[in-house]
Amino acid sequence: MTVPEPGWYVDPTDSTHLKWWDGTVWTEHRQANPQSVPVAAANNASTASTEAYVPMANHYGGASTSAPEEYVPMANHYRATIALAPKLTRGEKDRQVRRNNSFAYAGCVFALLGFLINPFAILSILGIIFSAIGLAKSHDLDGRQKVTGRGTAIAGIVVGLLGLVAFGWVLAQKLA
Repeated sequence: MTVPEPGWYVDPTDSTHLKWWDGTVWTEHRQANPQSVPVAAANNASTASTEAYVPMANHYGGASTSAPEEYVPMANHYRATIALAPKLTRGEKDRQVRRNNSFAYAGCVFALLGFLINPFAILSILGIIFSAIGLAKSHDLDGRQKVTGRGTAIAGIVVGLLGLVAFGWVLAQKLA
């Protein structure tokens, strides 16, 4: 059995990233793959000899934590590049944001309602709080999920702050 040397290899779960193999197990260190091969290039035989080693997945579908039984160059490369997920529609992304990061989604909804209705700025404040929690959660989801809800969380924070400013402006107009 030939064990590959420690180094950066194509991540078995995400071909757009490289993952560090320390010679015995995969570590949590990741970086963007500078040579991500598009789907159309997967059929090109000229790229087959220059790509990095990708260890075989275990029988549960996840990445193997130990060295493969046999070193097989490019064993999973074509399967990973051909099986890229299709581009998500707006509705599918929305459903994934609600499922993956419900705080970001709820914060954006509260902020929008606070901007439109704004009784005592409570909804704007809730929108900012929930969106901030969603933004923190999106950083945890980064790398594990394709749709993290970061944009939704940022939009919730911005709209919540605009709602607070609008509330303050209306309050200042009434007091003047």
